[in-house]
Amino acid sequence: MAVFTPDIGTPRFLAPFHAKRHPHFFTDVLIIGGGLAGCRAALAVDPSLRVLVICKDGLANSNSAKAQGGIATVWDMKVDDYDKHVKDTLIAGGELCDPQIVRMIVERGTDQIRQLIEYGAQFDRRPDGDLLLGREGGHSEFRIIHALGDATGKEVMRAVAAEVQRRPNIRVWNDTYALDLLTADGFCRGAVVHWSKSDETELVWAKQTILATGGVGQLYRETTNPNVACADGVAMAYRAGAEIRDMEFVQFHPTVLYIAGGSRSLITEAMRGEGAYLIDKDGYRFMKDYDDRLEIAPRDVVSRSIVRQMIKTNHPNVYLDLRHKDPAWVYKRFPGITETCAHFGIDIAKDKIPVRPGAHYSMGGVAVDAQGRTNIRSLWAAGEVSSTGLHGANRLASNSLLEALVFGEMTGRLAGEIALEISDDYRALPIENRPVENRLISAGSGQHNDLDLADIRNSLKSTMWRLAGVVRDEHGLEEALQNISHWSRYVLSYQFKTELGWELQNMLTVSRLIVEGALNRRETRGSHNRSDYPDMAEPAEHTIFRLPE
Repeated sequence: MAVFTPDIGTPRFLAPFHAKRHPHFFTDVLIIGGGLAGCRAALAVDPSLRVLVICKDGLANSNSAKAQGGIATVWDMKVDDYDKHVKDTLIAGGELCDPQIVRMIVERGTDQIRQLIEYGAQFDRRPDGDLLLGREGGHSEFRIIHALGDATGKEVMRAVAAEVQRRPNIRVWNDTYALDLLTADGFCRGAVVHWSKSDETELVWAKQTILATGGVGQLYRETTNPNVACADGVAMAYRAGAEIRDMEFVQFHPTVLYIAGGSRSLITEAMRGEGAYLIDKDGYRFMKDYDDRLEIAPRDVVSRSIVRQMIKTNHPNVYLDLRHKDPAWVYKRFPGITETCAHFGIDIAKDKIPVRPGAHYSMGGVAVDAQGRTNIRSLWAAGEVSSTGLHGANRLASNSLLEALVFGEMTGRLAGEIALEISDDYRALPIENRPVENRLISAGSGQHNDLDLADIRNSLKSTMWRLAGVVRDEHGLEEALQNISHWSRYVLSYQFKTELGWELQNMLTVSRLIVEGALNRRETRGSHNRSDYPDMAEPAEHTIFRLPE
C-alpha cells in the first residue's frame, strides 16, 4: 500500500466563518449531494429523524440523472447468476477490486431494482411484461436494465426525487454549496455551506454526515460530466483529514459525441452492446486489431484503441456506425441520442456518429469500509465520491448506479441507526471560529489583479486532458505536476468569496492527487495507462493520500 501526503499548501478551510456572525441549522443526518446515492441514502434514514439534503444545483443536475446505459443487475436467473456478474466485475477491475465488496453489491442489486419499481421507476419491458435486458462492454450476459431506451438515469432520478419530496422528514436545499466539513475531536459535526442566491454562509450541524457529491469529470477538457462535477467532495474530505484512495484511476468513456463547438454528449455503451461498429475515417472496423472482444471490450481497452487509431489515421475522432441496423429500431432504442445528434444534422441510422473518449467516472475517491464509513467518525461516503472496492482499477459498465443504490441505502440506514442513539445535546458542541487567515482576499469575480480564474481553470482542464488523460508517461505527468504546483502556490493563497474561486481551489487540489498517483504508479493497470510502463506490476497495491497531521 503506497501512502502519499503531498504538501501543496492546502488550507484547512476555504473561507472564514464565525459562530456569532452566521446562522446555524441543526439536523439529525446531513447528506451532501443530491444524485442517486444521496437520494437513496435520504430515503433509507429512519423516518423519525430529520434529514437535510444539500444540492449544489438541484436533484436533476447530477451524473446520475445523465446516465444513459442502465443498471447492471442479475435479473434473469435462467441464464445469468451472481458468480458471472462478480467474475465480470473482477476481470474489468484489474485485480484491485475487493471480492467481498463486489459480491455484496452484486447480490443486493436485485432487491434495489425492486425498490426502484416500488418508487415508480418505469423500466423498459419485453412484450411478455418482464424487464428488457441489454448487454454492454465487459458483461458476459444480458443484464443491463434500462429505461426510456437511453435515459435510465433521468427516469430513476425522477422516481427517487419524487419519493424524497413526498417524505415529510426530508428537506432539500438547492443552490447550496458545501464549502467544508466541520470536525472536532475526530468526529465530523456537519458542514459550512454557502447559499448561492442569497450569498450567505450558514453552519449546518448534524449527528451524522454522508458525502454523496459525485465525480471529478470537470477536471478534464473533454468530459461527459455536468458542470457541477468539480471534485468538491473529495477535496473537502481531504482537507478534513479523510483518506483518499486510488485517484489516478479515471475512466474515460470511449464514445463521446465530438462536434467542434458542441457540448460533449455521452453516446451510451449500450449502442455498442446492441451491435454498433467502431470505424475510422476510412471506414475500417479497427477494434479487431486490438482486442478479440471487438466493440464490447471493457472501456479502458476501447478508449486506448480509439486513441491509437486516431493517432494512426491523424484524425481527431473515430465513428460509431449503425447504418447496418434497421432505422426504425435504432430510433426507438436510442431516442435521446437520436434527438441530440439531430441538433447537429446527424441521422444516427444513416450517418456516421463522430466520437472520441472523454473523462467519465472516477474509480478512486474517499476511502470507506464495507459499511460506507470513512476514517473520520460520523462521516460516511456513497456513490462516485467514494472508493468502496467495487470498481478497482476500471469500472465495469453500468455498475455505478448499482453501487450508488446499495451503498446509498446502507449508509443512510446505518447513519440513521446511530443518529437515533445520539441525544440532541450535540447542539452544545464547542464551535471553533475560523477568522480570516493570513491569505489574500478576492471577491471572486473571476479576475483579481493578474488572477484570471477562468483562464487558469481552462489551462488546468487542458493540462489534465493532454498530460494525465487516456495515455500517460513520466515526462507528461512531471510537466502536469509542475503546472499544477505553480498555479496552486498562488491560487490556494487566496480566500475567495464565490464558487468560481472555491471550485478552482478544489479542482487544483484533486488534480494534484490524480497526477501524483499516476506518476507514482509505474505500471499499466485498468484505466491507468502508462506508455513507459506498459506491463501490470505485482502485487496489486492501492494508493492512499492523506494530509500530514
